[in-house]
Amino acid sequence: MTVLSRVYDFARQYRYLLIVLLICSSGVGGWYLFAFRRPINSDSPTALRPDPPTPDPRVTFPTPFRNVRPGVKYLGDASCAGCHSTISGTYHAHPMGRSAEWVSHKGANGILLAGANNPFTVAEYTLQVKKEGDRIIHRMSAPNESKLPAYIMPIDLVIGSGTHGRSYLTVDRGSVWQSPISWYHEGQRWDVSPGIDLGTNSRRPVTSDCLHCHVNQSEAIPNALNRYSESLLTHQANIGCERCHGPGELHVAERSGSSTYPNPDYSIVNPKHLPSDLKTDICRQCHLQGQAQIPRRGRALSEYRPGLPWDQFATTAIPNPELADYRKAVGQFEQMERSKCITASGESLLCTNCHDPHFKPPSENREAYFRARCVNCHDTKRCSLPLPERQAKNDSCIVCHMPQKDSSNIVHTAITDHRIMKRSDDGRPRSQMLLPSQFPIALYRAGPHAPPPEERERDWAIALGFEIGRGSQGGSSERWSLTKAKFDSALERWPGDAAAWGALAEAYRGRGETTNALKAAKNAAGLCPDGETYLMGLAVIAQTSGEHELAIATANKLIDMNPLNPDHLLLRGTTYASLKQWRAVEADARAALAIHPLEPRAHLLLGLALNGSGNQAKGQDELDVALKLAPSSQTRSSLLKYWQQAR
Repeated sequence: MTVLSRVYDFARQYRYLLIVLLICSSGVGGWYLFAFRRPINSDSPTALRPDPPTPDPRVTFPTPFRNVRPGVKYLGDASCAGCHSTISGTYHAHPMGRSAEWVSHKGANGILLAGANNPFTVAEYTLQVKKEGDRIIHRMSAPNESKLPAYIMPIDLVIGSGTHGRSYLTVDRGSVWQSPISWYHEGQRWDVSPGIDLGTNSRRPVTSDCLHCHVNQSEAIPNALNRYSESLLTHQANIGCERCHGPGELHVAERSGSSTYPNPDYSIVNPKHLPSDLKTDICRQCHLQGQAQIPRRGRALSEYRPGLPWDQFATTAIPNPELADYRKAVGQFEQMERSKCITASGESLLCTNCHDPHFKPPSENREAYFRARCVNCHDTKRCSLPLPERQAKNDSCIVCHMPQKDSSNIVHTAITDHRIMKRSDDGRPRSQMLLPSQFPIALYRAGPHAPPPEERERDWAIALGFEIGRGSQGGSSERWSLTKAKFDSALERWPGDAAAWGALAEAYRGRGETTNALKAAKNAAGLCPDGETYLMGLAVIAQTSGEHELAIATANKLIDMNPLNPDHLLLRGTTYASLKQWRAVEADARAALAIHPLEPRAHLLLGLALNGSGNQAKGQDELDVALKLAPSSQTRSSLLKYWQQAR
C-alpha cells in the first residue's frame, strides 16, 4: 500500500533523508543514534571537493520524446482535461488520481472526521480527531491528572485515496510533519500511524523523497530534511497525468487549436510507444520501494521524467531473497520477480497487462475484470478446482493465486501477493540468518540502461553502510571486509562523494569505530555544508566522540536551519548535559517542550537540568513524567539508565 507505507515506514529503509533518533545505553554522549541517509568524508575535509555529478539523463539520453528535457514545464491536470475529458474523469476516480488533497478543498471534512475508534487510547495517551472552528485537528493528550498541555496538529494535507488508508500532514512555517494518527479502511477506524512510537517519534518529519510518490510535485528546499518553499506543491496535490506522461508544456502549446497531430506525437510521452523496460520504469519510480533507494551521484529522484530509465536516477537495494518478507506493503516488484509469469515469459508481463492506470474496476466487477486478464495468457488451461469451489470463490483466479495477506509492516491492512503462485505460502522470510559471506541486501537487477558496474557497486556500498549502521546482519568480519572493499574502491574513484562518505560514517558508527566515523562525518558535512542530514550525523558522532564544541556548533546551525525540529534542540541539550551546563540544558528542554509538550526526552532533560541546578524535587517530578510518557518498558529503561549515568 503506497499511501501508508511510504509516508510511515521511514525506519524500514529510509528513505534517504530519514533520521532515526533512538535512545541508547552508552551514556550522555550516546543518547542519540542516527540512521541518516546521506553520507560523509576523510582525514582532511578541506582537501576534498565535491565530484562533478553524473551527466543529466534528461539531456543525454537518446529519445524522440522532447518533453523529457529539463526546461519543459509541468502544467497540472487542468491543462489536460479540456481535450481528454473522458479519460481525465475516470483517472480522477482512480486511487492515484485521489492520492492527496488539501484539507480546505470541498468535501474534505467528511473524509477527515468519519470513522470509528475516535478518540482512542494508547498507553498513557489519548488521541482524537476533531474539528475546531474551520480547522481539522489531531490531538494527543496525556491523562488529565498530569496537567500537561496537549500536542495539537492542525491538519493541512491528506495523503492517500482511502483505498487502504490515509495519513495526515501539517505544514508549519515551511516544514512538514506527519500526524501520529492515521485512518484505516479495514475496520473504518482511526489508530496510530504505522512505525510511530508515541514516546520517541510522534512528530515525524516528512521528507521530499516520501512526498515524491504521494503528491504530484513538491518544492523542497535543496539539502533540507523536511523544509519546502512557500508553495510546497506545484499546481495540485494529487498525482496527475504528467507523472506518467511527463511535463505537458510542449504538447499543450503545439496541440492547442490544432485538429491534426503526428502519430506518434513526440511532444509528450505516450507509454504505449515506449519499450517494455521504460514502460515499467514509470510504475517502478514509486512501486519498487525495496530496502533502500540510492540516488545516482549528483542526481535526484525528482528529476526523473517518464520515458527515461529509472536506473539513470536511482539504484534500488532489495532484501536478500532468504530474508525477504513478501507480506510487506509496496513490495509488488520484489514479489513479481519471484513470479513464474515473469520468469517463464521472458519478462514480457508488465504492470499494465493487469492494471489500467486510468481506470479502477468497480468492486462488483473486480473478479471478472482480473480473470479476463489472466485468461489472456492462460486461455488454454482451465482451472482444476471443482465447479462448486470455483463458484464459491466467484470464479476468481486471484483468490487462490494472488491471495490477500495481512501486511507485516502496516496494521489493519491487507496486501495482494503478486508472486502469482500455483500454491500460495504465508510469504514469511525463508531464513532469519545469513552466512558470514552473504549480504543482507542485493541490488535489483540492472536494466538495459543501468549505470556502469562501478557506479552500482558504489550504490551497493552505500546501502550496505546503512544496514551495518542499523545492526541489520551487517557486522560479521567477513561481511565488513567485503563491504569496506566496496567503499574503498568507490572513494578512490570519487573522493568527493558526500553520500558514500556519509554511509561509511554510519557503518563505522554502527561498528563502534568512533574515530573513523567522525572523520567520515566531517568530510560529508564539509562536502555539503548546508545538508541538514549530514550536519545531524556530524553532530551526533561529534557528541559521542566527546567533541562537544563541534557538536554544539553543528547543533546551533541545525537549529538555525530548522527551529521547529525538537530533535535538534534535544541534541544540543544532551551535549550541554555532558558539560553540566544546566541553564543551557533547561533552555533547550523548555524550547523542545514548547514545540511538543509530551516529548518524554525533553521532560527527562528538563529534570536533569533542574536536578543539576539544585532543585532535586522538581527534577524527580520531571523524571516521573518522562517515564510515564514513555509507552514501552524498553524506552523507560533507557531513559532511566541515561538519567543515572548523566547524574
